[in-house]
Amino acid sequence: MIQASDMKGASPDLRARALADLMVLDTAEEEAFDDLVFVAAKACAAPIALITLLDADRQWFKARFGLDVRETEIEHSVCRIDIDQGDFLEIEDLTADRRTRANPLVTGDRHFRAYAGAPLVLRSGVVVGRLCVIDTVPRPEGLGEKEKGMLRALARLASENLELRRTAKMSDRMVTLQTALVEIGDTIRNSRDAGQMAFATAGVVGRVLSADRAGFGSVDATVETIDVETDWTAPGVASIAGRHRLDTFRHLQDPPDPGEPLVVWDALGGERNLHDLQGATRIGVRSLVDMPVREHGKTIAILFVHSAHPRAWPPEEIAFLRSAADRLEAGVAQHRAEQQQRIINGEIAHRLKNTLTMVQAIASQTLRTVADREAIYGFERRLIALSAAHDALLETNWTQADLRTIANTVLETVAFADRCTLDGPPVALGPRAAVSFSLIVHELLTNAFKYGALSNEDGEVSLTWDIESAEAEDLLVIRWQESGGPVVIPPFRRGFGSKLVSVGLAGTGGVNLRYDRSGFSADLRASLRYLAQA
Repeated sequence: MIQASDMKGASPDLRARALADLMVLDTAEEEAFDDLVFVAAKACAAPIALITLLDADRQWFKARFGLDVRETEIEHSVCRIDIDQGDFLEIEDLTADRRTRANPLVTGDRHFRAYAGAPLVLRSGVVVGRLCVIDTVPRPEGLGEKEKGMLRALARLASENLELRRTAKMSDRMVTLQTALVEIGDTIRNSRDAGQMAFATAGVVGRVLSADRAGFGSVDATVETIDVETDWTAPGVASIAGRHRLDTFRHLQDPPDPGEPLVVWDALGGERNLHDLQGATRIGVRSLVDMPVREHGKTIAILFVHSAHPRAWPPEEIAFLRSAADRLEAGVAQHRAEQQQRIINGEIAHRLKNTLTMVQAIASQTLRTVADREAIYGFERRLIALSAAHDALLETNWTQADLRTIANTVLETVAFADRCTLDGPPVALGPRAAVSFSLIVHELLTNAFKYGALSNEDGEVSLTWDIESAEAEDLLVIRWQESGGPVVIPPFRRGFGSKLVSVGLAGTGGVNLRYDRSGFSADLRASLRYLAQA
């Protein structure tokens, strides 16, 4: 919003900015303003009354009584005479005043002859127009003091209504911009790659700001070029995707501080001038915002918005663009980090597999004279089960692994997936719990293959899990159930696999093994919170 300290004589630029802040130009008729011009006309016995707002190249009527047009060219405006002085203006005979006697509204069919107007002064001190009355016959004696006082009072009411209207519209605008930021966040989360993030974000920005073009460009290390991979454009507007020199792209002779956004309301106006007018015209840039994205004190990217027409960029829109740029850069940075992490994880997985393969080869060579080959095969299969857990953990940067994913991977390595059913909700296991679970599932499968349900052609295995609420904390309950196999005979001794299963998930205990004649089963219980952190 324009501050009183910004006024400095209420220049046309400040008036244009103030009108843009009001968000009132070209809006529909409103009863609150229509009532004011009606009262003004009746109070002054005038056939015409207007609330006139002075734009850069036109005067536009927010309310009108007795006139059938909504605007006229600024050169035809009587209201703009001495407007920056902020005084009451009265001309008793427009044909006799040198400032108005050649005005087409005076010489033409409109036949304006007398004028009186009170300034519309905002709280900032900027004068944006007048509330005026017009007569089609001269008024040699002018308005009386009572009538002038009435016009001044009505002008103050009109100015206050403009301020109140802006406040209400600002609230609506803020809701719209906040909703757009939520949409940008959702878009970034759902995008597959950085290019899709940038294009989708630019589309939201372009539409919500009613721009002609919006895009995101990465700045090279020397801050000399900008790469625009893709941009959003309104219908009929050309794309500028590609590489550009940054000084040419930004077009300005006097760019601001590198850390601040570049904001241009009208590049052909007096505030900031294009030094490459031809190039800017070719790509349709009359006003723009370049929002830099900074990292470690250096510009690394720019979110840009272009308009082919002069327009204001109020503070709330600049704040919106800053937030949008921050969200987009965070999303792109996260995507790049994830890509890098996947590369690192792939290298770790490759080296880990090589290490496990080497361990397996060394063990085979070292133990080649051992007569009990089954023990050697068991050792090798346990290495494979460890590898399966590591693969699942690498998918999530070694933080947590999904229980079902681990179980599926182990089943695939043992080759009994078609005879095993899995059922249960998503459960995240920490690294230690993931390794423990993979080894336990491997041992149970090995036992089922040797002695249980998978030792014949008809048996099946069911692996289910669920979460039970307990007084202290939630428990993960895993059930292994075999059926259709040979008659179960409890083992006479406990081998390494049995001991591994009996210590429970991540060594927490809570194991119940049942050797029913119809089929072996096992229940494992452990704290869900502990397993997620183990």
